[in-house]
Amino acid sequence: MEISETLDWTKLAKDVVPDADKIPYESNKHLFTKIAFDVFQLNNVPVESYWILEDGEDGNQYLVAQYGEELTQESLESKSHWLALADRDKKNVTLAYKNEPIQRFASSEYGFSEKDIHVFQRTLIEKLSYDKTFVDKLLRSQPEEKRKMLLEQFPELV
Repeated sequence: MEISETLDWTKLAKDVVPDADKIPYESNKHLFTKIAFDVFQLNNVPVESYWILEDGEDGNQYLVAQYGEELTQESLESKSHWLALADRDKKNVTLAYKNEPIQRFASSEYGFSEKDIHVFQRTLIEKLSYDKTFVDKLLRSQPEEKRKMLLEQFPELV
């Protein structure tokens, strides 16, 4: 008995994205958890993977895999002045730069739980330690008066 398979090449061509490090957001968002601004992490995988939400030239949004340098907690502490502190109830994380509070992140808004709050904290610190674009997005999200004060006090953030 011969089994004949027919592939719908037209459909397959639409489904396959040529860049393996970039996947359509809309059809795959259920597979990811938002952990900060535009940063997502793949659900239920043993390896930490970070994906950034970006707008494509075709008007669609895509999750793009990020391959940053491996950062140990020790190197983060020596290279970074950023702190991400959890409150007692582990429902909020306060982000600070050189001990100056910048922003509070609520678990209800960013989807972290008591069990994985440390992942959210570490992700914030890692991204802010080596991703200038992420720092810029954070600063642009602040009210103008606060942003001006931060940039005057910490010109290295520019």
